[in-house]
Amino acid sequence: MASSAGTDIVSVARIANLINDRGPLFLERWFTPQEIAYCNDKAHPSQHFAARLAAKESVVKALRSQWDGPVPWLSIEILNDERGAPHVRLSGRILESATRDGVGTIRVSMSHCEEYAIAMAIADPARADRPECDGVGA
Repeated sequence: MASSAGTDIVSVARIANLINDRGPLFLERWFTPQEIAYCNDKAHPSQHFAARLAAKESVVKALRSQWDGPVPWLSIEILNDERGAPHVRLSGRILESATRDGVGTIRVSMSHCEEYAIAMAIADPARADRPECDGVGA
């Protein structure tokens, strides 16, 4: 496999409205408990939720996998390392698919302002010295 990229942009106002209208039903469908806790701890949670949603969409586009049924959004987790840099953790069917497709790591970058959040993901092939996707992208 060659490296592949995906990008997405999300309206912060749209996410704020979904959170206000649907509350936990929306959040728990799209985000893991760890993602929810991280975003809710910020001064402007909707900006952080929007960035994570854009990142998840970017990951799906970078993986280029075919899905039967809905994408398992909770199986794509956007976390932060000890220095605050975002990274991707896959699980379940999406991890199985990425491993089968030869993905080694997934790199992600996110940015947001008051109006929009944007993210880009790059799926890199597994290397000979690290043949399996371990579920965590750099």
